[in-house]
Amino acid sequence: MNQPAIDGRAHTPRDLLAYGRRYGLDYRVPGLSPQAETPVVRGTVREFSLRPGMQLIASDVEVLHRYDSHSRRPTPLSIIAMLEGRAEVRLAGRVLTLAPGMALSVRLEAGHGLEASQPAGQRLRALTLSLDEAQLAALGAAAPASTRRSCLHAWRLPEPLRQGLDQALGTPPTDEARHRLLIEGLGLQLLAQGLPGDAPPMAPTTPLPPREHRRLERVRLALQDDPAREHRLDALAELAAMSPASLRRKFRAAFGRSVFDYLRECRLTLAHDYLRQGYSVQQAAHFSGYRHASNFTTAFRRHFGHAPSSLGRAS
Repeated sequence: MNQPAIDGRAHTPRDLLAYGRRYGLDYRVPGLSPQAETPVVRGTVREFSLRPGMQLIASDVEVLHRYDSHSRRPTPLSIIAMLEGRAEVRLAGRVLTLAPGMALSVRLEAGHGLEASQPAGQRLRALTLSLDEAQLAALGAAAPASTRRSCLHAWRLPEPLRQGLDQALGTPPTDEARHRLLIEGLGLQLLAQGLPGDAPPMAPTTPLPPREHRRLERVRLALQDDPAREHRLDALAELAAMSPASLRRKFRAAFGRSVFDYLRECRLTLAHDYLRQGYSVQQAAHFSGYRHASNFTTAFRRHFGHAPSSLGRAS
């Protein structure tokens, strides 16, 4: 049975809270109260119950305001496939950025939760395939109890599977029964590719010691909390209690991009919020740390795919 979970209208923090109760997720929208009437996302989320204990959720939304989520239920296996947009995910100190064409296999034991952040100003098209232990056992894919632990594994979607998912979920069905069989087949392909231990891995990474990761997290939060500030590498390195060269290397290993690439993303996200509030392009550039509106416009267009003037009033 296919059922829309979120329709095509705009949804507020209150709507996200109701949605989170259904799926065991805690949502947070930075800068907005849970009862705010400000739209956060606009779009559609559809559910496909493929078979007992096996569900596929397809999201196609425009992210109007950054939001964060935190799962609070054990998960035998979930596979998240990103078709369009980006999201940052975190589990037990490990941070990954999901980009188009990437997928993530996740298992969560009690007491562990997957955190995710979705930046504003993007169209987000993603799928989440979830299976319970009974369905995994029926498919012969359940992990032995002695080896079960929380884990996440990033991998690339094979291009034929990516194209199949894109076409099946992007085209309105003309035959519901046939469309259901197609979705179920694609879901099984996604499962076959994403079973832990079998999925083609991304570039290997070496987890950082927890104490070192906490020092890097101080730097990340300093950039996120005050992106308009003129951050200097030597000062950030001092905050992390390491050399500038170590900070450059270890920040990329921990968060998947350089210190200043992350700073640029934070500045552009902040600027996007200012433009949504009606500030001019020059004001948004200045308030988010850019000295020259021309440099800001170039960076904004490259990051979001459209000019900042399409959001703000005439500058």
